[in-house]
Amino acid sequence: MHPIKPTVSVIIPTYNRASTLARSITSVLCQTFSDIEVIVVDDASTDHTESVVKAFSDARLHYERLVSNVGGAEARNCGIRMARGEYIAFQDSDDEWCCTKLESAVGRLKASPHVGGVFSAFIQTWDSGCRQMPLWSGLENKKSLYEKLLWRNVVDTPTVVVRRSCLDEAGGFDAQMPRYQDWDLGLRLTAVTTLEYLKDPLIVSHVTDGSISHDQKAHATALQILYEKNRGAIDKDRALKAAWLHRLGDARMLVGDLRGRRMLLAAWLKHPFSVRVLVKALLSLLPGRQTYSLVKTSFSR
Repeated sequence: MHPIKPTVSVIIPTYNRASTLARSITSVLCQTFSDIEVIVVDDASTDHTESVVKAFSDARLHYERLVSNVGGAEARNCGIRMARGEYIAFQDSDDEWCCTKLESAVGRLKASPHVGGVFSAFIQTWDSGCRQMPLWSGLENKKSLYEKLLWRNVVDTPTVVVRRSCLDEAGGFDAQMPRYQDWDLGLRLTAVTTLEYLKDPLIVSHVTDGSISHDQKAHATALQILYEKNRGAIDKDRALKAAWLHRLGDARMLVGDLRGRRMLLAAWLKHPFSVRVLVKALLSLLPGRQTYSLVKTSFSR
């Protein structure tokens, strides 16, 4: 690597995304803020990922191939250990950055020394349409970001640019989380620093096939870990506790864990005016995971 340290280290973990990786890398190398290094961490891909990366001639681009598949969280941690920049940014191998993303983020961080990191809105696209995310208003009200994150994740990893010192203090990504590593990191970052929201959408996120978001077991396991990590704060708020019991019970029922029945009933007792929770609690009493899943899907539309 070049002996002069860059201002920003951009980490791109990738696994068998050769078809989209060049687009992702190009959007980073074409930033209006150019004092960067780009570290592609190949998580033991079996496609032609290496040749895609090596087709670029930009000296700012570095390639690291892992000998075995460790998952996205640990691949990002490998990139963090290699990074030399004052600020760390993350990109996904199937997303695109707007050309001014780093200029906006770094400008805000340099102007606000008390801010440890920024995250932004983004455009989510799929075959039939698109929408601006996150789907949550009120990010600028007086409630702390930690309190907001206890309700719902609004910090998407590729939108984040964070000071290296704050990332180290928070502890990086938890490789034991089968999903929601970004949600977990966001909660831990808010415990050590201030994260600021940039309202302009600065990335385009492409929803593609093969996403871990379809893995219901990983969904249920990750939610339970998140709850246990933040249980002290969640249990203090009756409405928040009800929301988490609903979330956990629903996730358990979708993988056939009948302990979800008790959680859904407890959620309804804490929030008895919720028709949605009542229906799910009653539905959980019926035999068969498939029946629960079908009706749950209809209620989510």
